[in-house]
Amino acid sequence: MDSDSSDPSLASRLEILRRRWQYPAIITPACILLAIFVAYVMTPLYRSSGTIMLEPSSVPKEFLGLDTTTYADHQFELVQRRVMTPENLRQLVAKIDPYPDRPDLTPTEKARMIADNTEIERVDPITLETLQQSNAFSIHYLNPNPERAKAVANELVALFLDYNARTRRERAAGTYHFLQSEAQKLAESIRGMEAKLAEFKAKYGDALPQAQARNLQAQDMAQRDYDSTMAQVRLAEQRVSMLQLQLNDLSPTLVGAVADRRTELATLRAELAAAEQRYTQDHPDVRRLRRAIAELAAQDQATRAPAAKPDNPEYLRVSAELDAAKRDLNALRAHANRALQQVQDYSRRLASTPTVEKEYAQLARNYELAQESFREVQAKLTEADLARSLVAEEQGERFTLIRDPGTPSSPAVPNRLGIILLGFVLGTALGFGAAMFAELSDPTVRGASDLQLLTGHTMIAAVPALLNSSERRSRRLRFACVVGAFSAAIIAVGAAVLSASS
Repeated sequence: MDSDSSDPSLASRLEILRRRWQYPAIITPACILLAIFVAYVMTPLYRSSGTIMLEPSSVPKEFLGLDTTTYADHQFELVQRRVMTPENLRQLVAKIDPYPDRPDLTPTEKARMIADNTEIERVDPITLETLQQSNAFSIHYLNPNPERAKAVANELVALFLDYNARTRRERAAGTYHFLQSEAQKLAESIRGMEAKLAEFKAKYGDALPQAQARNLQAQDMAQRDYDSTMAQVRLAEQRVSMLQLQLNDLSPTLVGAVADRRTELATLRAELAAAEQRYTQDHPDVRRLRRAIAELAAQDQATRAPAAKPDNPEYLRVSAELDAAKRDLNALRAHANRALQQVQDYSRRLASTPTVEKEYAQLARNYELAQESFREVQAKLTEADLARSLVAEEQGERFTLIRDPGTPSSPAVPNRLGIILLGFVLGTALGFGAAMFAELSDPTVRGASDLQLLTGHTMIAAVPALLNSSERRSRRLRFACVVGAFSAAIIAVGAAVLSASS
């Protein structure tokens, strides 16, 4: 055979099909019947689905001043982990037994089977088609019984809805009570800080930084007052000294005014001192002066003994002025002491101002921080109260059921139509493949064309194959066997289909 024979024409292919029609005629129907049998013999599982949507808040967050929206991915994943727990599923098994024909399974094993046969996927809320970025999700549950599939799917949906509603209420209430407790703690702390500030101001109020200018001014005024008063004190002291000298030179009585013995006595004593320097003790002048001094002293003592009441007007005037001057001097000294005390007080206040300022700044800073924290907590408390009201009135973000689980009319597993189509495709491919393989592996020469290709000569004539009666009976018998086998297979498949449908 030459190279052109490797690319058979359509006529040659049809000729091969005519000769090898038995292969596709037997293999293709056999595969189709096998696929039908498998599709209807496999245990069917019915899927019941419910769809839930995360509905946003009906009140705009701009109006409320808070954000009650959560991320759908996080919300779905969190709810799924909390709902599909063995404990919740065991309670579902106790309420509805999804596998009554499996008494050998424990409630925990049945709960695990429910989790294995449940699928949750994100879907479009309108078309219900799979959509990764969506705020809706479907809960699919598979069960051999369609009624039980619907019942279990309803319970699963109810678990999701109840858990979401309960957790939203608990979270809103918990947040509100926590913030309320924090607000009370901060309020008590602020009251304590206010008491400390009041006590600090009462103790160091005059030394606070805001009083520094006033203290400086008051200190300057007190210093000027002290300096002025001390000048007046010095003048008053001079006046008292002068009046005291005047009073010493005056006699309290009028007698003393005619002959002032004290002056004379002082004169005599001065003369005695001078005489003693010039003369001895026995000199007549010294003796005379001593006698005169003794006599004058005795007379003065005799005059003073009765303690006569002063009656000299000049003495009384000077004495009164002296008493008044002494009173003024004492008043001025007392005023000067007070002014000096004020100057010292203001100096101490100004000296302690930096330390007091540091302590006061720390107290004030803590007070301001506490007030700021209190305002923030109060704002959050208001938001939490609004969120709690939204949850109570079902106006906040929530799960909403948009499709109830229904009773499935056809099984979701297995996909019977898909299995049948797969059997048809595989049967057709296997039939034609077997025909081509048998043709290529058979070296028999069939027909004038094969002989012409082998010999290279043109055929003059060809005698067709002639079958005798025995060959025709054998062919009919094979055909009858094939028909019988297919009939039996069709009957078995039909019985399986009827059994599965019932």
